[in-house]
Amino acid sequence: MPPASPAGTGKEGLALALGGGAAKAFAHIPVLEVLDELGVRPVQLAGTSMGSILASLFAAGMSGRDIRAYAIDLFVERRALLQKLFLDTGRPLSSLLDLTRPAIIDPVVLFQAVLPADLPATFEALSIPVKIVATDFHAQDDVVLDSGPLLPAIAASSALPVLLTPVRLDGRVLIDGGFTNPTPFDVLDAERHATVAVDVTGIDVPSAGELPGALETWMGSFSIVLHALVTEKLKSSRPDLLISPPVGTFQTMDFFRLEELLATVDRTRDDMKRRIAALLDAG
Repeated sequence: MPPASPAGTGKEGLALALGGGAAKAFAHIPVLEVLDELGVRPVQLAGTSMGSILASLFAAGMSGRDIRAYAIDLFVERRALLQKLFLDTGRPLSSLLDLTRPAIIDPVVLFQAVLPADLPATFEALSIPVKIVATDFHAQDDVVLDSGPLLPAIAASSALPVLLTPVRLDGRVLIDGGFTNPTPFDVLDAERHATVAVDVTGIDVPSAGELPGALETWMGSFSIVLHALVTEKLKSSRPDLLISPPVGTFQTMDFFRLEELLATVDRTRDDMKRRIAALLDAG
């Protein structure tokens, strides 16, 4: 079956960009489930940070429902997370955590442990082409990775400073792609495909109150930067469809509020389905 396309546009298939936002990026899962329900298989994917992880899982053949179950197994049934990190492998804590490194966690070791064992080793082995965005620390610009080993690219795109160690790849020092391109719809081939971007950088402005703690300030500042970058980029270019799930009340590190986040976004599924179907039916 040929890929679904907007009628009369001359474009072939749907290209999907999944933005970064750490735990808030789990809001992508209901979007992927909606695509499955519509029978729409993207012809191209792009992702930043956590969005790169979910894009890779989807491109590897996991359904949206599969990804939901996998995430719940890790972050709701937390024992599974500990087993993947240490118990199943006998890996010592020092292989993951090292206070002598530029950051305390090695992202390659982390994702090698927690991602599915059958995740393809290379971009070329994925069933859908994927572009992963990272930030070149020294060049201060974004880098699009779309060939070669997959895991180092995911690790580089997700390497949040202080927490995750920068990744050396092809002679470059790479950190989290959110610092340059949080919602990477502009790396999709918009000339050939209808583009859909899922932006999870939205934030709710709290009322004045107590001063935030150190961790809350650090992660909150990161959210502000991501949201500001996306807002500015949208002033000059836009995808054919922008989806912004209601994640503003959640924090960047709310991994263990996964079920609550999914339930919140699930309430918008009908609207997402209607908007995606309308894009594909547009004449």
